[in-house]
Amino acid sequence: MSANRANNKWIGHLAVLAVYIIFGVNPNCSKAVVPEYITPECYTALRLVFGAAGFWLISLFTPREKVPWHDMRLVLLGAVSLYGTLWAFAEAMRFISPTYVSLISAMSPLVVMLLAAVFLKEPISSRKAVGVFFGIAGALMMIVFSFHGDSHYSNKGALLCLVNILFYAAYLLITRAISPKYSPVTMMKWMFLFSALLSLPFAIPTVTASPILTGSAPVMAYVNMLVVALFATVVAYFLLPVALRYLRPTTVSMYSNLQPIVTAVLAISVGQDVFTWNKPVALILVIIGVFLVTTSRAKADGPIANKQ
Repeated sequence: MSANRANNKWIGHLAVLAVYIIFGVNPNCSKAVVPEYITPECYTALRLVFGAAGFWLISLFTPREKVPWHDMRLVLLGAVSLYGTLWAFAEAMRFISPTYVSLISAMSPLVVMLLAAVFLKEPISSRKAVGVFFGIAGALMMIVFSFHGDSHYSNKGALLCLVNILFYAAYLLITRAISPKYSPVTMMKWMFLFSALLSLPFAIPTVTASPILTGSAPVMAYVNMLVVALFATVVAYFLLPVALRYLRPTTVSMYSNLQPIVTAVLAISVGQDVFTWNKPVALILVIIGVFLVTTSRAKADGPIANKQ
């Protein structure tokens, strides 16, 4: 392996490591502001507007690419899915702890694989089937042993996390056909713009119920929201394509297992959650399931790591 190729791989590993550390911190920062200081609707709109502004600013320094109407229609559908992904994530924060959000979100590769089998007719190998079994076992471990005894768990919150995964899976399936045609910046600037415009009618009526937007929130609420808007929205979505340029998708998706670990450690440390025996057991089962599914995918398959 040449020195240049080795350096490029290190760039990829550092980029994806940064992405999933950011995604691990994101639920903690989001829980600190939603819904006490900002409504889920305004939270979603703020992320999308900030993301649109960030990617359009970056696009000023990259080659311009024209997106014809037949592809723009798919971009619009992808934007709807992106909005649904971020909204469901924010709404879940009303009812469930950051740890459970990340644990459930870690199962997104399994859901994407199942939907790809249904809509894209992708085959499911025995290895993938076993992976799905472990993932379902991890989900049941969370639900069954938290239903009566864990105040940080809510079935409604878990359902919203599942909605988040389904929207993201739809986002992947809709956009995978056109993403190879354009740069990540071109795709993101249009998707974030359309998603931001979609979010505003839902957000505007709740502005007065969002202290962050009325200037009456504490300083730490603004710090947490800035971390979400800048790092979890712009920086992470920019670094992920960088990682995919130098690493195989299966390698990138394996880093997603870091996310629930980072989230759980932070949540328990700051009092957003408490340690219970079922959480690490569920995490191990989910990680085994994701490992089996992602390592059985073909080289040509796309990335399946979850986004928030």
